[in-house]
Amino acid sequence: MLSTRIGAGVAASAVAMAAGTATMQAALSAPSGDAPYHPAVAEEVEVTILSSNLASAVTVGEWGLSALVRADGRCVLFDAGRNPDTVLFNARALDVDLSCVTDVVLSHFHFDHTTGLLPLIRDLRAQNPDAIRRVHVGDGFFLPRRWPDVSGDDEMNQMIALRDTLAAAGVEIIEHDGPAEIVPSVWVTGPIERRHSEKNYPTAVRVQMDDDWVEDYVPDSQGVTIVTEEGHVVLLGCGHAGAVNALDHIRDTIADLPIHALMGGLHLFAASDEVLGWTADRLRAIGVEHLMAGHCTGIEPLIRLRTGLNLDRETAVVGAVGSRFVYGEGIHPTAIAW
Repeated sequence: MLSTRIGAGVAASAVAMAAGTATMQAALSAPSGDAPYHPAVAEEVEVTILSSNLASAVTVGEWGLSALVRADGRCVLFDAGRNPDTVLFNARALDVDLSCVTDVVLSHFHFDHTTGLLPLIRDLRAQNPDAIRRVHVGDGFFLPRRWPDVSGDDEMNQMIALRDTLAAAGVEIIEHDGPAEIVPSVWVTGPIERRHSEKNYPTAVRVQMDDDWVEDYVPDSQGVTIVTEEGHVVLLGCGHAGAVNALDHIRDTIADLPIHALMGGLHLFAASDEVLGWTADRLRAIGVEHLMAGHCTGIEPLIRLRTGLNLDRETAVVGAVGSRFVYGEGIHPTAIAW
């Protein structure tokens, strides 16, 4: 079985140096806290939503998430959608080429972010034998889970059974226990420190840890950030660790830069007025410049966040299928997302 466990910041600066990419003007502290270094920055970034709850025209929506990240010619897929063929269908409908994808980041183990992975591997390998050679997950991704009220003692983490299948397909599974640069300028956060009490996850699920079944706080929940001169371009799957926790973690452990854009799912669809108000206040204080949130964020919460962050219809929209964020241009929404 091909499986690797990567610690915080391992080989991050070496990857950047080998690639010869552009570097930041100001020196920043490396994730390890050692000597200052210059993190690689992307000059060209485009993020396209391929799976989300809202869709229009010839695309299809689902309760799931997936996005293609392009950074200076490198392609990384963030999550793989809920149904086996949604991402493939929407990519073809949008004329998006996925054969360039070498790395997949899975934000957490939930099936609405992982089910499309195997079909994607099979389809893309037919076009490019080198497609999807690495899958990046957070530490805790393969822990056993139960949902007592729904399925009793049955295992609900489908990724445990699929682990050997992925390895047999020649996919290296890399488990991260901290931030790591997976291609130049593109970082996974690894598991996120929970310094704020954001409880953005289903509380009925149980996870087995140290021989005990405890509330599953989704310890493997992670995000992706692309480092640019203007700051971080951040993607969250469901934000089960909390959007504020995630952004604090990114700035503290990867680079203390502005949050240029925040995208993906924030799991606020059922949040109370108090939680929405607190989240908006914190994100405004952090200074989020663009917001393109969909999936489990909820449409009304997105509008509430737009107001709370002092953004407008140009800088805060629903992340519908086909919506794009282009570095240097901003958000390109679909008609339904306006």
